[in-house]
Amino acid sequence: MITKETFVKALQLIQEQQEINHQFAKALDLVGDGHYVFGVNNKFYDAAMLVLKEAVNDKYDYISWWLYEGEPDYKVWSSDNTEEWNLTEPEALYDFIVNECQE
Repeated sequence: MITKETFVKALQLIQEQQEINHQFAKALDLVGDGHYVFGVNNKFYDAAMLVLKEAVNDKYDYISWWLYEGEPDYKVWSSDNTEEWNLTEPEALYDFIVNECQE
């Protein structure tokens, strides 16, 4: 199992690289008139996600959800809507996957 600290650092680095990629894509857009696409099929990203998901046994793909769809509230609910988890912080995401999503 991966430590919470390593998990959080990996997510932060992925987010930082995504922002760098976004800025680079915007710069390419200025010179390419919208005809450039950057960051598609990034093998480093794919490898990082593969390792993170396996390290915490993320069967339901919460990590990808958190990175791309969780904003702005980062909340998930139990199937009967009686429990709510706020996953705004990566530490909370780690705790949720490790403690709540294991069968």
